[in-house]
Amino acid sequence: MTITQACSDFGFSDSDSKSVLPDTALTDPTNEPTIKPYPPPEAADQKILLFNGQGISTSDWQSFQSILKEMNLEIETANSAQLEAMSLEQLKQYSLIIVPGGKAATISSGLTGAARLRVRQAVRDFGVSYLGICAGAWAAVGTQANTNTETSYGFLVIYGSHLLNWWPDGNSNAVADVVPVQFADGRSRQLVWYGGPATPEWAGGVVARYSDGKAAISQAYSGKGFVVLSGPHPEAPQGWRNTAGNDPDGLDYDITKELIVSALNRQPMNHY
Repeated sequence: MTITQACSDFGFSDSDSKSVLPDTALTDPTNEPTIKPYPPPEAADQKILLFNGQGISTSDWQSFQSILKEMNLEIETANSAQLEAMSLEQLKQYSLIIVPGGKAATISSGLTGAARLRVRQAVRDFGVSYLGICAGAWAAVGTQANTNTETSYGFLVIYGSHLLNWWPDGNSNAVADVVPVQFADGRSRQLVWYGGPATPEWAGGVVARYSDGKAAISQAYSGKGFVVLSGPHPEAPQGWRNTAGNDPDGLDYDITKELIVSALNRQPMNHY
């Protein structure tokens, strides 16, 4: 999952594979039929697209799926082939697109530039929200975000410098860890980190910070859309802690739900 900046016009390269989630898919999963629970009336027009294609961690998208089902939200999953086949007209019908963790370069290479551009246009031009966790955050930010230019890397749904690595205690040999994260509302939580980046330092848009003050969760509008990005994994299933280590405050699904609700309703969270 760890991505480092490459000195070329091709954006990024995966030069270090040690932090890639162990169940990151190299091929498309066979998706079940669309999941359509009966949503509450106030959410009847909210539909979420959960991307689970090439480069996405299987346990991560399945964790998201369980959380979304618990929230009684309407979910559709799309693997790489399915997302590739979607038109802009189809994409703009969703309220939120979620891109979980995995390996950003594989996510990117599994789709054409035209398909990734359509996701950007759905967010920027038609107000679809985007929630990206770790690899989903890596793939979200770039300088081409305000253009209709196909990119060789990522979705680039929001403008900014390409994200940079963040390491627990500066340890670039780290694979996974449980790290303290301080929220703007005063809460301090221990979250699973698995090669995630520092998120953008947007004015009025940093929701939480790592212990060294770097942004861990950020939010901002992009055109008509709303974007929420997280370096650590509040949705991490319990099993990840076998690698990451002891997590004194346990599962963090409540925070995942906050990120989902914020993105879905385009409602900014408390920020620095």
